Amino acid sequence: MSASFATTRWTLVLDAARQGETDTTAAGRALAGLCAQYRPPLLTHALRRGLAPPDAEDAVQGFFARLLRPESLAAVRREGGRFRSWLLAGFEHHLADRRDHDGALKRGAHLRPALDADAHAAALAGAADPGLAPDRAFDRAWALALLRTVADRLRAEQAAAGRAEHFDALAPCLGGRTVEAPHMAIAARLGLSEPAVRVALHRLRQRYRQLLREEIGHTVARPEDIDDELRQLLTALSD
Repeated sequence: MSASFATTRWTLVLDAARQGETDTTAAGRALAGLCAQYRPPLLTHALRRGLAPPDAEDAVQGFFARLLRPESLAAVRREGGRFRSWLLAGFEHHLADRRDHDGALKRGAHLRPALDADAHAAALAGAADPGLAPDRAFDRAWALALLRTVADRLRAEQAAAGRAEHFDALAPCLGGRTVEAPHMAIAARLGLSEPAVRVALHRLRQRYRQLLREEIGHTVARPEDIDDELRQLLTALSD
């Protein structure tokens, strides 16, 4: 494993578990950040399991309240491999325990990461798809959350470089779709030539792919797992 990869979020957590560290370390902060980022897929999964929206939110909130306790790091094992799989397995256990303890007290609201309205609506839409099993709905929501994070990072980079307008014009083409936003129309909008637009789009796609691999790298234990994880997430998006 390379030195740079060893410092990603999930490998920090795995190493902390092996060394017996507590959640006051960088590992605890890394785990909290991952949990906050991938809260919407868990909500989607809970909804597809038949929980009402308030109960689904409470289930996710309670899961994170338990997961982020200092002693919880000890339950993490390197053989868990991917954060996505580990998180879903843990949440399934939590839902089973919750069904056995329906009378448990509500957890503290300060432990609930904020979930914006768009993410909540997306979770409800994904949960409403009768063709997706709960685990498939989770994988699809996970992939969408990942792509959203990547797009937000890329836009922030472009805005910092004074190219926010360029990004907004080119963003619909990042996935290779140019029918709705042809190069000629984009060129006219930005005051560029069509060759300049093609070059800008090529560079933007390259950076998008790089950021996508970086984000996936935060959730797997080994760099060689990135390609397989990417394939699985693309499969989830095609369902």
